Amino acid sequence: MKCSHCGTEIADKALICYRCGEATTTPKYAPPPPVRERGPLPVMIAMLVIIAAAVLVMPQVPVGTPRQVGWGVVVMVTLLAVWRLRPARRRRLR
Repeated sequence: MKCSHCGTEIADKALICYRCGEATTTPKYAPPPPVRERGPLPVMIAMLVIIAAAVLVMPQVPVGTPRQVGWGVVVMVTLLAVWRLRPARRRRLR
């Protein structure tokens, strides 16, 4: 059998060409599509929504413990949104 890439004569059962390294058959499985990276836009939008909600809702909450709990919830939601929407890290290939 001849290599379809370089024309070198190779064994009939060869999986790759020993000269050019080209595969003799098509792969059974296609590689997964690359992961699209997110930019900082989702984080900024989430922060603006959380700040707007806090500015509109917090003045109606009574002063004291309920207001402190409300601010604690706002802080927790902000941290959760930033952690969840942070840009994905690039993986290094070895």
